Amino acid sequence: PLLEQNKIKNGYIEEMIKNIKELGPYVVLMPKVAMPHARPDENVLKSSLALLKLNKGVSFSEDKEKVYLLFCLAAEDSDTHIEIIESLGTLLCDEEKIEALLEASNLEQIKNIL
Repeated sequence: PLLEQNKIKNGYIEEMIKNIKELGPYVVLMPKVAMPHARPDENVLKSSLALLKLNKGVSFSEDKEKVYLLFCLAAEDSDTHIEIIESLGTLLCDEEKIEALLEASNLEQIKNIL
């Protein structure tokens, strides 16, 4: 969605993948939730956060539980990067909302939760 909405360039996706390959599954924040991201650079056109909800889940490593919620972070600068992470942190501390997002079956339900 961030690429389609012209908020990032393709190079940002490549950087996110490269980071995970080099640094491991550091993007997995908690069971079932990850925050793929890369450093702020010229590949970010507008600071944004997108949610990808997977029904089947994906494994980032053999010893980690599958991830179903991916909050994709793109920030134009370090300050914005921190602000977005702080906002997301508030949501991630709410176990009921995370569970509701995992159970949501359509976009309208997700919007109501967020």
